[in-house]
Amino acid sequence: MYMVPQTSPMGLVQGAAAPIPLALAQDPSKACRWCGKTMMKPRRNQECCCAECRMEWERSKRVRRKQAAAEKPKGTCLWCDGSFDKARQQQDFCCPDHQQAFNNFWKGRGPSLAKALHEWRIGKVDGGLTKVCREFTSAREELKERRAKAGKRSPKTEGDT
Repeated sequence: MYMVPQTSPMGLVQGAAAPIPLALAQDPSKACRWCGKTMMKPRRNQECCCAECRMEWERSKRVRRKQAAAEKPKGTCLWCDGSFDKARQQQDFCCPDHQQAFNNFWKGRGPSLAKALHEWRIGKVDGGLTKVCREFTSAREELKERRAKAGKRSPKTEGDT
């Protein structure tokens, strides 16, 4: 059997002569975000006391937003070696296409690298470590070539924002 709860967000002040909602029993004053003047009975979402203060507050928010955007950390794309603004600290690529291309490259090189590593660590083949180093070197050289090609046709270069 469902019973109506005795207390709710719009509960009543106990001990008052007439029931007063809690929202009205609290201090209704609020300070202006811009000038600090006390506002009596402000609207629920009101931040400033007047139109002039609101315009100045919005202007200052725009300036702060621009400053925050200018201070974004720069990154270097692992695929095209291009510079870009990082949206997240861990971001390594300037665009999703370059991330996909990088992952596809290493996915294609994975089986030969895995085989060389297996022969070296598990099979104890003579010269196994040398083979692993050769595989990584050839992969690195191929990656440099692909980076050079991607850098020429990259959609995001140093001057783009």
